[in-house]
Amino acid sequence: MPLEITVPSLGQSVPEAVVGQWLKEVGDTVEADEAVVELETDKINVEVTAFKGGTLARIDRGPGEVVAVGSVLGAIAEKGEDAAEIAAASPGAAVATAEPEEATAAPEAVGVPPEPVATPPPAAVEAIIPEGAKTSPAVRKLAREHKLDLSQIVGSGRGGRVTREDVLAHVASAPAAPGAPPPMAPIPASAPVRDYAADEPIERVPMTPIRKTIAHRMAESKHTAAHVTTVDECDFGALIELRNRIKEAFLAEHGFKLTYMPFITKAAIAALREFPQVNGSIDGDDIIYHRYYHIGVAVHTEPGLVVPVVKHADRRSMVEIAGAIDDLATRARERKLDIDDIQGATFTLSNAGGFGALLTTPIISQPESAVLGIHKIQERPVAIDGKVVIRPMMWFGLSYDHRLVDGTPAVQFLRRLCVLLEDPERLLLEA
Repeated sequence: MPLEITVPSLGQSVPEAVVGQWLKEVGDTVEADEAVVELETDKINVEVTAFKGGTLARIDRGPGEVVAVGSVLGAIAEKGEDAAEIAAASPGAAVATAEPEEATAAPEAVGVPPEPVATPPPAAVEAIIPEGAKTSPAVRKLAREHKLDLSQIVGSGRGGRVTREDVLAHVASAPAAPGAPPPMAPIPASAPVRDYAADEPIERVPMTPIRKTIAHRMAESKHTAAHVTTVDECDFGALIELRNRIKEAFLAEHGFKLTYMPFITKAAIAALREFPQVNGSIDGDDIIYHRYYHIGVAVHTEPGLVVPVVKHADRRSMVEIAGAIDDLATRARERKLDIDDIQGATFTLSNAGGFGALLTTPIISQPESAVLGIHKIQERPVAIDGKVVIRPMMWFGLSYDHRLVDGTPAVQFLRRLCVLLEDPERLLLEA
C-alpha cells in the first residue's frame, strides 16, 4: 500500500491551509521523518513530514491550492512498490479541479441570453507533455483539456515546475478563437470620470493567509472592544546601568543577549497581579479573571506579525523568561513555531521601539483586555528636583478595553510598571 501524504491536524479553529512549496519532486527519495511539503495556515507555516521512507510517486495538490485537514496531498511509494502505478491512481487530481469547474457556473441574468459554454475536448486528445516532465496530475489534466504544449509554458514552481496556476494563466492570455464575438463596449456614464490609477504602474498580489487573518482580527477587535490608550513615561537610567553591568557576563554564561524585554515582562506581571482586570477577558456577560499569566510577545516576521506566548511567565525566573523570549522570537522568524506556541495569551507586549517608534496605540488581541506598547528609549530633558536634566526616557502606551478596564486602574497599572522598572533591583527582589 502506498503511503499517502495528508494534511495533519492544524490546531484548534484551523480547518484548512494553503499548499506552499513542495520540498521534494516526483521521483525524489524521501527519508522517514523528512519534510516533504510546506503548508501555510492563517497563523504559521507547517512542514508535513513522511512517516516512512520511499520515493515520492505522486503530487496531488499544487502550490496555492486550499486544502482541508485530512486531504490527500500526494503519495510515497515504499520499497518494492511501483511508483508509476501509484502515480496513475491520483484521487487528488479530481479533487484539485472540482472547485474551478464548479465555479464556471454563473447565475442566469434576466433578459440576457446565456453565454455559450465551451465543450471540453474529448479525453482521448493528448496534449504535448515533454517526456520526464515533473508535473502534477491536475496540471496534465488541464493540459489535455486545453490541448496545450507544456514545453511552451514557463513554470513558476520550484525548479521551474509548471503549476496549475501557470496553465490557467496561459489559457487566459491566449488569443480568442476565430469567429468569437468581440467584447461588449462599456456603456458610458453621464459624467465620465478618468481613472488616473489605471495609467500608473501597480503591483497586485493576493493576500497571504497570515495577512488575511491579521486584517480580519484587527478589524474585529476594533469593532468589538472599546479601545482606549493611556500613556506614561519611564526613566530607564537605572535599568540601562544594570543591564550594561551584567550583559557581557550574561551572554557568556547563557549564549544569548540580555534585552529589556524580560525586565518589562516581570514588571508587567507584578502590575497585573495588582490590577487583575487588565489580565482578564469578557465572555458574554461574564468577566473572566485569569489567575495565570501567559504573556504574548509580538514578533515581526516577513509574512506578518506573529505573537508567540511565554506560558506561565509568572513561574519563571528572569533568565528563563529571557531564554523563552529569545527562543520563540528565533523560531518565529525561522517559521518553526508550533500551533501551541501562539495560543492562550492573557496579556500581550508589543515592542515597536526596536523599529524606532516613539509612541503607538496598539490594537488589542481578542479576547484579551489589554496590550502594552513598548517604544524607543530616547534622551529627553526632564525636570527633577527643580532642575532640567537629560534622561533616557520611554513612553509606554497601554491600549485597553474600556468595557472591562476603567481609566483609573489603567493609569495605576502603568505607574506601577514604571516604578518597578525605575528601581530594577527592587523588581528582582519582588520577583
